[in-house]
Amino acid sequence: MLKSILFWIAFFEIILIFIFYFLGFRITYAPELETSWDAVAAIGQWIGAIIGILIPLTVVYVQHILESSKRDIGESNIELLNEFKEFKMEYSEKIKKLSNLIDKEGNITLDGGYFEDNSIAKLKEKALKYINISMYANTKRVAEHLGISVEDAFNLLVEMVRHDQSISSGGQLRRDNIQSIIWTKKSKQ
Repeated sequence: MLKSILFWIAFFEIILIFIFYFLGFRITYAPELETSWDAVAAIGQWIGAIIGILIPLTVVYVQHILESSKRDIGESNIELLNEFKEFKMEYSEKIKKLSNLIDKEGNITLDGGYFEDNSIAKLKEKALKYINISMYANTKRVAEHLGISVEDAFNLLVEMVRHDQSISSGGQLRRDNIQSIIWTKKSKQ
């Protein structure tokens, strides 16, 4: 910005020198000529008047450029802040879940439990309460209570036995043996 102003000032000075040269002004050394201090003073006054007009105009122009650039920077900062707020709203729950995965030493531990679908977790909780209250239940009764198919109930209950270890089972955990498996609450050892 400042370089362009200096360029234009130098450019206009060069143009003025050429105009004065073509109008007949010459730089000469003639000691026999009398120095007219009144003429030098008049030129100085004219230059002072012209510069006195140009400096405030230049200052106002530079101030306008700085204000517009501040405005542009402010608008881009507001846009960035809005994008950050949208990101925060969209991913805040996921960030909370991920922050729960960091242990005391700063290591990230994944056990898969934090990323379960809420509906599966609710079904597991409902199945656990049903089995604990009834003391034991077969797969068909659990499936009817949860409102899902017998096969889905079997998969859910097998996961609760093997992965969650929240319930126990009586019988072999195989698909061909679904009807004869008994699900019981976990015994305390």
